This record gives sequence, structure tokens and C-alpha cells, in this order.
Amino acid sequence: MFRLLPTHLTCERLAAPRGLATATPRFSWALQGDAARQSAYQIVVGADGNHVSDGRGSHWAPDPVSSQNQHFIAYGGQTLGSDEVLYWSVRVWDETGAISPWAEPREILTGLRDTDWQARWIARYFVLPAGREIPADTPYDNPFQARPADHMRCDFTVKPGLARATLYISALGLYEASINGRRVGDEVMAPGWTDYHQRAIYQAHDVTGHLTEGANTLGALLGEGWYCGRVGHNQRRAGNHYGGRPALIAQLHLHHTDGSVARIATGPEWTTHQGPVAYSDFLMGEHYDARLEMDGWDAPGFDDTGWQPVEVFDPDPQPPRLVPAKSPPVRETVRFTPKLVGKARSGALIYDVGQNIAGYVALDVTAARGDSFTLRHGEMLDADGELYVANLRFAQATDHFTARGAGPERFKPRFTFHGFRFVALTLPDGIAADTVSLTAIAIHSDLDITGSFTSGNAMVNQLAENILWSQRGNFLSVPTDCPQRDERYGWSADAQVFWRTAGFNMDVSAFFGKWFDDIADAQLPDGAFTDVAPSKPLNPYRITAQPGAPGWGDGPVLMVWQHYLRYGDARLMAEAYPALCRWLDHIDSANPDRIRKNAVYNNYGDWLNVGPPSDRTMVATAYFAHTADTMAQVAHALGRPADTAAFEALAGEIRTAFNAAFVDPDGRITGDTQTAYLLALDFALLPETLRPRARDHLIEALDRADGHLQTGFLGVRHLCPVLADHGAADYAYRLLLNETYPGWGFSVRQGATTIWERWDGWTPENGFQSANMNSFNHYAYGSVGEWLFARVAGIDWDETNPGFAAVRLCPLFDARLGFVRASYRAPTGLFSSEWEMTGRSVRWQIALPPNTSGTIELSAGDRLVSLDGAPLPQTRNQQDPERHTVVAGPHTLIIERTQGATP
Repeated sequence: MFRLLPTHLTCERLAAPRGLATATPRFSWALQGDAARQSAYQIVVGADGNHVSDGRGSHWAPDPVSSQNQHFIAYGGQTLGSDEVLYWSVRVWDETGAISPWAEPREILTGLRDTDWQARWIARYFVLPAGREIPADTPYDNPFQARPADHMRCDFTVKPGLARATLYISALGLYEASINGRRVGDEVMAPGWTDYHQRAIYQAHDVTGHLTEGANTLGALLGEGWYCGRVGHNQRRAGNHYGGRPALIAQLHLHHTDGSVARIATGPEWTTHQGPVAYSDFLMGEHYDARLEMDGWDAPGFDDTGWQPVEVFDPDPQPPRLVPAKSPPVRETVRFTPKLVGKARSGALIYDVGQNIAGYVALDVTAARGDSFTLRHGEMLDADGELYVANLRFAQATDHFTARGAGPERFKPRFTFHGFRFVALTLPDGIAADTVSLTAIAIHSDLDITGSFTSGNAMVNQLAENILWSQRGNFLSVPTDCPQRDERYGWSADAQVFWRTAGFNMDVSAFFGKWFDDIADAQLPDGAFTDVAPSKPLNPYRITAQPGAPGWGDGPVLMVWQHYLRYGDARLMAEAYPALCRWLDHIDSANPDRIRKNAVYNNYGDWLNVGPPSDRTMVATAYFAHTADTMAQVAHALGRPADTAAFEALAGEIRTAFNAAFVDPDGRITGDTQTAYLLALDFALLPETLRPRARDHLIEALDRADGHLQTGFLGVRHLCPVLADHGAADYAYRLLLNETYPGWGFSVRQGATTIWERWDGWTPENGFQSANMNSFNHYAYGSVGEWLFARVAGIDWDETNPGFAAVRLCPLFDARLGFVRASYRAPTGLFSSEWEMTGRSVRWQIALPPNTSGTIELSAGDRLVSLDGAPLPQTRNQQDPERHTVVAGPHTLIIERTQGATP
């Protein structure tokens, strides 16, 4: 067997990019095997996959390179063309000189240049021609002024000798494409959310197998989506945030064996009609009337005499730039069979999915023509067993299906999704519950799951699952705040406090690359980042977008740095750098006394905290210092010494001002709140002499709260890490394991399957919190997940070696968990950590992938007795931390505890 193998090959962060937007793509791979390290690599790129599989590359076949590098290696071959299918592979050498086989080749499709687009944007005319297209006896029931979906079609001919065919397609809105009656691709909610005034994403699909020689038909169903449908809160009118109607652009490239290329493009020859989708809106839901189905509408031979021509137009105020998808698409990922739990007094049948998800329900029925079914969605049931929907605010989250009456039928929404665990199904008279079937389908951006965590504590295990499911439900094109109510924004503070957790759970490298484009698109001319991205729908009545609050506007800086530490992607950091500088300059110039009280358009403070509120100017100034510190780290990593020194000096000035304004001689901070001390300690804002006193004040604040947390969105992420890093790991574990209010365990004990927006979203004493803002699927408080991986399991990044080339192995053993088993598939490969505690003895097993190393860091009171069977003498004071270096491979450690919890 080979001792070293390259795995998980990616090009520009994707396993198989469909439309590269760069002339110098970068290649990366992970490693597996029992070798210690990679000593060299060789990459090949070519047009023939068979040739590439044995090391022959028509486009790039360089000699082997002596290097341990396995991340973001830039292409150096012949100039890449557009609409070109290529393959790439890599082989590696281990430290003994043994060579791996060539990895299974991965496909690359290069994208289109701007000048390659011949297609035009097409849409349904605003003003319909005379005469009704919808039969008068089946009118649409549409109280929301949402639009019917548009069907669009075009017939074309394929000549003999077709070699391959690629469809490039995008929409202002949402699309579902088909060729000859067969759906193209498996994406949903495509092409995804962007600021459509600046850029629109296009997908590229290999559709060779969809086509036949002779007559063919390209069809598309077009919905409103984020472009002109409802998204955001208080949408009591049609959305129209970016435009007044959805539009389509598509270009089909037909490559023939004789070298010719034919192009079928959207243009005036296309026709359009409305059909069974009466409306499909994110917030309202979908109404599908199967009686209006048009059999064969997207296949050759269909009579479209009654269809109207499309309008060819240029979107206002200017056509968006078409860019290829750089993040995995949204897909259907997990299916559930809901269980019937009873019949509500309203007459609806109540089903429990068993998991709070973002998605929709497929309904399978056999019914008479005209029978109508209603599906309403909610996260909770009220005390009477009815669906609780007050927290949806204006969102209706209701789907309607009218049967065609032609045997078994299936309804599944196309252009809407809901956040829900429970479904209320209203049946027509004469239909029994046992004759219908429901399938709940979760959707989200289809990012690889990279982390796993389990322990001997069932509540903690459920918490870890809840964190992951809140990420699934909210990572949908952008990282949203909630999937159920009339909001669904990409709030930056929610994301930045959660980002380290997100990166352990899933591969968010490409996802963040796409979202940072949205963040940069939203940046205001004065340098202000915005609270949300894309920013347009947050306040449609403003001339400009809403500038970012402290902790919110700072989020892009913090996430870019975290992205670099996790993935080692210096190019993204370098490209983002000018925008990050403009943000800090914006704050710096407005606050010459270094107290952040100017250019603060919104200040949410420690949002949704319980207990005493933290001083908002103090929180803002703490983030000001932390952002300046982070910018110094970014500048240093990019090799900008002058900028590094300037940012360090600024951070020093802010620290001085912070201590003068908010800290007394005993280390007590204005407000005396948990969050005040957490930020001051984690951001290193205090002189070293005052840090022990601040830690003591933090413990006092916890004791005043009876050992419970009182933090909001900004404070929660720092709780367990700060306590553990300042000699109070027992307090951190007490917070983790609390099952009484407020805390993570409280919601788990109430049956939560996702993270709640509020600690008191529901309590036995008060029932539901205010319906004005009470989501039960909101990931921000799930930021404790990073601590589970990094400190409970002990798999943490090493800031001196970005990209997980090295790790800190620093677990906090505690008998209350009994055991922990965790793994993380990093960019370099799979790390695992498993420990089990018996009495005061811990057996700890770790495994590091090839080409990496780790530093074991034991807490004071933990002594390493043996490493891989070799006993180790005691060489240090029991109160001092202990460090050991380990190389790639599996290791077994026996540790003796002299402090901490025991069974």
C-alpha cells in the first residue's frame, strides 16, 4: 500500500469548478496515509482525462517540485480559454522518496469572458397583450400580489456529430431549467442571492446527455426569488428590491466533432406563458394549481401558438456583471418522514418533522380535480396544540395545492422555502389522512460536513447537533439570521461570532469567498461596511444601505483573518485588504479621541443579552481595538510592515483610551457585566497587572447570576474560551452543562433541535417571548461550538502555521463528559481526538494527517504519564502547563489529573 496519498482535490476551493473566473486557478489537496510528510509534488493539467490520469498534461506538465506545500498552488501553464473542459491531477512524494499514484483526475470547466455572452436578458412584458391567458374558470387566488411563475421556451435543432454541450444560465430571480422535458442540474433556489445591480451568478451545466440529434427544446421556469419577491421584514408590499420582474439569460454551447460550435441564446425568438404556479414567494409560500399544467411545454412538438413573445431588455439601472458560481449551490440534502401527532381544533392535521429545518414539504396525494390542500409551516406548537405562527410576523409560510385529478400526484414547491419543524395540513372533504403522504426536505448550500463531535453527555451531543442544524438551516446562499420569518438577512455580527464554529462544522472556504463578494459590493463610498450583505432589502426606503454597527461592520475584518488562519488563503485576504483598510479608516477618522462614539449609525451593543446591559460605547471601543489589532495581523501576514506598525500604534492608542474611560484602578469595567470582562480579557485590552482582577470580577458576575450566563450575541462566543484560558475551566464546564435558564442546556431540555435566537424564546413561566422577534433557528448562540472542538476535544489551529499545517492539541478533560470523540477534516487532512476519563486517569488518542505536526498543551494539574507507551518522568511543577511536540500519525497518551472535576 502507498504510504502517502493526495485526497480531496480542489481547484479554487471547489471539487469541480464549473466556470473558472481566473486565468491563474489554484490547486490544493489533503493527504492521508502513514507517511510523516510530503517532500515533493507534481501537478498536471490537460484536456484529456485519460492522459491526465497517467501524468500527461496538454496544458501544464511541470517537473516535480520539492516542497511540502499542498495549498493554493497557482497554475502556470498555457493560457486558458473560455468554455474549455480540462482535467487535473497531482501525485506526491513522501519523506523517503516513495511516489504516490496519480489522484483520480478532477474536472474543471473554464467560464465565459464578458465578450463571449451573446445571450440577452429576457422577461415577460409588463403589460400583457389583450385577452386572458388564464382560463376564467380557474382564476388564481393571489391575495399577496405575488407573481405567477413564467414558463419560457425555445425550440432548436442539433446537427449530427455533437461532442459536448454546456448550458450557461442565470436569472434575476430564480430559475429551473429543462431540456426535452428533463430537468437540468439538481440545484434549488438557483442562481443564488447577490446584489443584482452589480453581479449575477451563472451556473454551467454539462447537458450533452440531454440532447438528441434533430429537434430539441430548452425550457425554463422563472420565479421572483430575492430579486423582486419578498425578502426582509415588514414586507407588506411586493418586494421589488432590485427590479419589477424576474428575467432569464441563457446560452447553450453545442460543440461538434468537426470543431464547430453552435450557440443557442436567449433572445426575441423565445416565448413565454404562465401556468400552474400561481405564485411562489419566499415569505408567502407557493400556490400550485395542477389543473393548469401544460404537458410537454418544454419538449419538441409542443404547440405554443397561444404563448406570447418575450421582451428583450437591459436591466435597470445597468446590467449586472455575470460571474460564475464560486460556491457550492443550494441543494436538497436530507429528507424526513413527518409523524402525525394529532388534529388541531382548527381542523388541520398536525405533523412533526422531528427536526427544525429550512426547506419545504412534498405532498403525495390521489384526489379529485379541484381538491385543494393547504400546508402551513411553523417552528413550534402552542399550548393548545395548534401551529405557532405569531413569530413569523408577516410571513405566511403557507403552500396551496389544487389537484388535477389524474391519479397519483406530487406537489413540491419550487421557488419558496420555509423554516419549520411542524406542518399543519388542511385536507379537502372526503380525503382521509392515511391516503396522503408527506416528505419534509431540508435545503441549504451543499457544503461538505467536515467536523464530528460526540461525548458521554447526551445534552452536549444534542447541543452539537443543534448547532450544526442551525448552520444547515441558515447557510443558504448567504449566512442568514433565520429561515422562517420575514427577515432572512446576512447579518455580519451573527456570522462573525459563529465563524470559527462554522468552519469546524463545514467547509466554508468557497462559501465565504462568495459572501465576501457580497460584502464588498455592499460597502459604502465612505468605507462603511453594512450591517447585512447583500444589503439592498434591509431598508428599501433609504437612499444608501444601513452602515454597520460595532461588531457588525467589524465582522468582515475578523472573518477574513479567520478565513486565512483556517484555510491559508492569502489571495482572498490580499484582495479584501483595500476594503478592510477603508472600513478601519472610516472608524479611525471619525473618532480621534479613540473612544468609538462617532460614525456609529447603529449600536446594538451586546444584542439580546439577559441581565444587566453592557455599556454600548464600551463594547464599541473594545471592538475598535480588536479590529485594529486584527488589521495589524493581516498587514503583517501580507508583508506590509509600515501598515502593521500603523495599525499596532492605533490599537495601542485605543487601549489607552479604553482603560482611561472604562476601567478603574481595581480592574472593574463600566457596567460590571460578564461581556465587559470577556471582551477586555479576550481582546487583551487591559494591562497585565489588571487581568487577574478582571478575571475575578468576571467570576463574581457569574456568581451573582448563580453560575449562569448573561451575555448576548457579542459576548457569548467568548464565555467558555476566556474562562478556560484564565484558569476557570470548571466555570466554563458549568455553563456548558447548565440545563436551567438561561443557557444552552435549557433549550435542549425543552426539546430544541436548533439554536434559539433568544435565551428566553420560550420558558415555562412566561411561554413564548415577544412575537416581534423570536426565532427558534438562529445560530449566533451556537458559537460555543468552536470551544467544543478546540478545547473540549482539543483540535485547534496554530496561528503561526495557517491552513492547519500545525495544530494546538489542548483538551480540557472533565469527568462530567466521561469521553469525547471528535474529528475535523482540515485542508491538510483528517485530525481526530478521542479521550476517556476514568477516575483521575485519562486515555487520550490523537491522529494527525501527513505533513502536519501538533503541540500538546496540557493544563496546569494535568501530567503526561506516557506517550505511545513510553513513560515520561515528571519534570515540571504541577502548577505549570506542559507542552510536547508530536508529528503526523496516531498517538496514545496517558494523563494523570491532579485537579479538576472527578466522577
